[in-house]
Amino acid sequence: MQHSRQPAGAAGRWTYIAVIFGAALGMLAGYAPLFNATAGVFVRPLATEFGWGRSEASLSYAASMFGLAVVSPLVGTMMDRFGIRRVIAVSALVFGAATACMALQNGSKALWIGLSAVVGVFGAATSVLGYLAVLPQWFDRRLGLALGIAMCGLGAGTVLMPAAAQYLVTGFGWRTAYVVLGIGSIALSLVACALLRERRAPGAAGGGGTAKAPAGEGVSFGQALRSYRLWAIWAVFVLASSATLSLGPHLPAMFADRGFSPADAARSASMVGVGLLAGRILTGILIDRIHAPFVACVFFVGGALGIFLLRASHDYQMLLVATTLIGLTIGAEGDLISYLVRSYFGLRAFGALFGIAFSGYGFGAVIGPVGLGAWFDRHGSYDVPLLVLPCMLLAAGVLTLSLGRYLRPGGQAEAVPEPAGA
Repeated sequence: MQHSRQPAGAAGRWTYIAVIFGAALGMLAGYAPLFNATAGVFVRPLATEFGWGRSEASLSYAASMFGLAVVSPLVGTMMDRFGIRRVIAVSALVFGAATACMALQNGSKALWIGLSAVVGVFGAATSVLGYLAVLPQWFDRRLGLALGIAMCGLGAGTVLMPAAAQYLVTGFGWRTAYVVLGIGSIALSLVACALLRERRAPGAAGGGGTAKAPAGEGVSFGQALRSYRLWAIWAVFVLASSATLSLGPHLPAMFADRGFSPADAARSASMVGVGLLAGRILTGILIDRIHAPFVACVFFVGGALGIFLLRASHDYQMLLVATTLIGLTIGAEGDLISYLVRSYFGLRAFGALFGIAFSGYGFGAVIGPVGLGAWFDRHGSYDVPLLVLPCMLLAAGVLTLSLGRYLRPGGQAEAVPEPAGA
């Protein structure tokens, strides 16, 4: 089995397996499944206890994503400078503690928003931004497959965590649920960090360390900042995440509004995770064989169809199909951010550029939930936003097609839309 550019003897097969498994485990217990995916489960009990509207209750989700979006470029730069594992380990400890401290809420909106922002700031490195930054150091031609397998951890977490949170909230209350989730995240994240390995010495990207792999290949940070492609990628994920992640904290409420039980409503969030899990694997396989922008377009169209069905149908099974399609799109988004940055800019400033691209994903997830909640509180319906969101996904697909061909190792666009490597 071929991996990356180093000779096969440079690292054993189990090292590659451990890196993928560590990334998968870390993302299972990281920010997206533990905090994002469970946000909808906590909205109703907190809104009931403190007398909040849905837009107020969903401010936690938005504040955390805002914290993540703002800090992502800095986290990427820190990973380049200090090493990925160190940044993840420190972040995971604070993220888990901050999640547990969400149990201290007393109805103060300042505490609700502020602590949620802390969760997002320190959760950034426990998301795909941290764990997927390791894989391009080890994989090249099979990078898509490696990303897809690792992202199964995030998909599995998105299936399991909402159900676990609902069980804890129903059986023990929302405060206990936050504490258990936070402590569990710390334990699993430390195991994940123990499994991860880095191929490039900290500081290599900036010239301050020694590279174990050809990390200098690609576009410099300054060149990338002047590139249309970087900001097009950023805009793609602003649009895509606004359209899909906006539904996260509102999906259980949408189902409950139509008369379904809390368990059925929670299952809708889990079905997003099922689609997300399938989307990770499918996207990973496809982008190793087909030009990634083409793959992105297909998934964005599928997500647009899912949102349309969510608006138009009242049949429970069809609604679950709709949420699965949305999950497929979210799954594709996660794989594509890392892959597009690697393919168009190389590894020379990968962490910092990945952080910038990922911040677009975060900002979109701030805009969407707040806008959706505010619209519902004012109009009592999600109908108009559910018409706009599919159009945003279609626009993201068109913008992705404008990226063109991948980067050659020497810094030129490839003649064939296929990533170079081993």
